[in-house]
Amino acid sequence: MDGQAVFHATPHQLNATSDPLYHIISGSFRSLSLFLLAFSPFHRTLSLIQRVPAFGPHQYLAKNDRGDRVYATSWAQPPALSSWSIEKSDDHPWSIAHLNTASITATSSYISIPPPYTHLYSAGGPTGEVHAVDPSSGGFGEKVQQILFVPDDELLQADKSRAALRYGSHAVEISSRGQAFIPVLGTNSIRMYNVDHKSGHLSLLSDTKSPREHDGPRHVVISPDGRVLYSVTEHTSFVDVYNVTETTLVHLQSISILPPDSNPSDYRGDTLRLRPPSPKSSSPNHLFATTRGFDTSHKGFIAVFSILPTGLLDAHESKIERWQTPTSGGKANAIELKAKIAEDTIGSDRGAEGVWIALTDDEPDGGGLWILEWDGEGTGGFKIVVEWSSEGGVPMDGASHAIWLD
Repeated sequence: MDGQAVFHATPHQLNATSDPLYHIISGSFRSLSLFLLAFSPFHRTLSLIQRVPAFGPHQYLAKNDRGDRVYATSWAQPPALSSWSIEKSDDHPWSIAHLNTASITATSSYISIPPPYTHLYSAGGPTGEVHAVDPSSGGFGEKVQQILFVPDDELLQADKSRAALRYGSHAVEISSRGQAFIPVLGTNSIRMYNVDHKSGHLSLLSDTKSPREHDGPRHVVISPDGRVLYSVTEHTSFVDVYNVTETTLVHLQSISILPPDSNPSDYRGDTLRLRPPSPKSSSPNHLFATTRGFDTSHKGFIAVFSILPTGLLDAHESKIERWQTPTSGGKANAIELKAKIAEDTIGSDRGAEGVWIALTDDEPDGGGLWILEWDGEGTGGFKIVVEWSSEGGVPMDGASHAIWLD
């Protein structure tokens, strides 16, 4: 673990009434630490509150429904997951403290904690896990299930390092209908499971192949009603849309994240997120997806797709908004969205229509955390609000994944 640094917030950061302040926690691919930062939409600043000794490099983070517990994957050996408490306060800076660590069989790349928030689901490479949430601490409790993505008799010899994330399982998401979905790059498919919410156990229902060879489905998100699934492919940078039945997925549509005439081999599809609910729209009406440049000579992209009432995406090229990211994104270019509120947009004639976007950047010699804003279709596109990569002699060394805590 590397050293800890705590930074004291300036007065405007503590005045939550007149100046909303949003907190972000970020991991890094090249630092062992976790970074707690505060974003002021009024001052348009991003400030470091605390760098905490951790068990990184941390690839992916998740939080509970209250945002006071955070769960992290790690590339460190031996494979493990870690949990953290967030001490929130209105009159002094927030802080992070380690709760516990859970040993796992293989390096994980993703964690989910769905309602009713009693179980944690993780996946990566040849294995996935289900852990109970410790009711007293909110940390990791008992491991109740291990899921395999290789035959049982091959597990002992299977690669369990971070390298296996390139061809094994890569994510896990749970729908409102009690179904789990795990994209597996190596089998070019998405596995679908039934979830027993009492025990947390997953039972395999089906394994749906991606519509093209060598797609490599990487991440998925599911519509709030659980009936439509969106997937991003790592090797071809497509967004695929599926109908979710009781037992399987039915492919409906494919749209590229990339501009026309791009070479998919120059990019690597990454993350996707639904636009969060806003005061004017309780259902998501846009899907955001990202791709990384294969190397520093190719910058990444964020694409925004309009969601039609059917759940399909508007495929008209004029309706797809693409924005080239400042760098390739390195191993990151991951996004998390936060809906704007009225207090964020004082003086704006658009009001609370937009989103704040936390974009992580791992490109060497330039990586960090970007805050972007997007105010809806026809409002001028993406705008860079602020970038953070170091402060007070404390470098991040590139960001991996960052989540909003408020």
